[in-house]
Amino acid sequence: MKEFFEINSKSIVKLYINQIAMSVFGIMVIFASAQSELMVLLASFLAVGLYLFIIYSMMWEAGAKAASKTLRAEDAGIKKIQTPFLIVLFGSLFNILCYVIYNILQIYVKVSRITEGGVAFFGNFLWHFMRMINAIYMGFESMIFPNQYLANPEAYEAAAEEVAVIMPIPAYYYFLTLVPLFLVGIFAYYLGASEISILKKLGFNIKSKHVSNTDIDYRINKK
Repeated sequence: MKEFFEINSKSIVKLYINQIAMSVFGIMVIFASAQSELMVLLASFLAVGLYLFIIYSMMWEAGAKAASKTLRAEDAGIKKIQTPFLIVLFGSLFNILCYVIYNILQIYVKVSRITEGGVAFFGNFLWHFMRMINAIYMGFESMIFPNQYLANPEAYEAAAEEVAVIMPIPAYYYFLTLVPLFLVGIFAYYLGASEISILKKLGFNIKSKHVSNTDIDYRINKK
C-alpha cells in the first residue's frame, strides 16, 4: 500500500482538486440557469460531461504513465483494474464519509422522530454541504426530486425550511453520483495502461507525456 501511495498520490490529490473546481463551476452554471428547470438540466449535462472528460484525461494519463514505468507483464492485467479503483476510492473517501454519516443521521432522525436540536441542525447542514460538492448533479436532482424547487430559489428556500429536519434526499442518491466517476476512472486508466487512445482513433492528435512500450519496441527495431 505504501508503494501505491508513492506512485498514485498525485492522482488522488488531483481528483479532489478537480472536484473542488467543478463544484464551484457547477454552482455558477446551475444558478445562472436557475430560471428554467430545462436549463438547469442542460447545465448539469454540460457540467457532468466536462467533469467526466477531465477525469478521463487525467486517469488515462495515469494509466499511460504506469504502462511505461511501473506495470510489469505478470501483474499488468490485475493492476489495470485494481489500481484505478483504489485511486478513485481514496479520491472519493471524503465524499463517501459524508454520505455514510448522512445515511446514519437520516435513519436516526426518522426512527427517533427528531424535529429540532443539534442532530437535526447538523443533518440539515450536511445535506446542504453535500449538495454544494455535488452541484454539477443538481439538474438531475431536480428531475428525480422535483419537490426541491431548484428552478425557483424562493420556493426552494421555503421548502428547505419545511423539510430540513427530515433530510429529504435519500442517501442512495449521493452514492449513485459516484458511479460515473468509478466507471470512467477505471475505464480510462485501463485504456491508458493498454496504450489505447479513443481520441486518437477519432482523429485527434493527442501526444502523451509518456513513451509507451510499443514506441520503445518500434524505436529499437528501427535502429
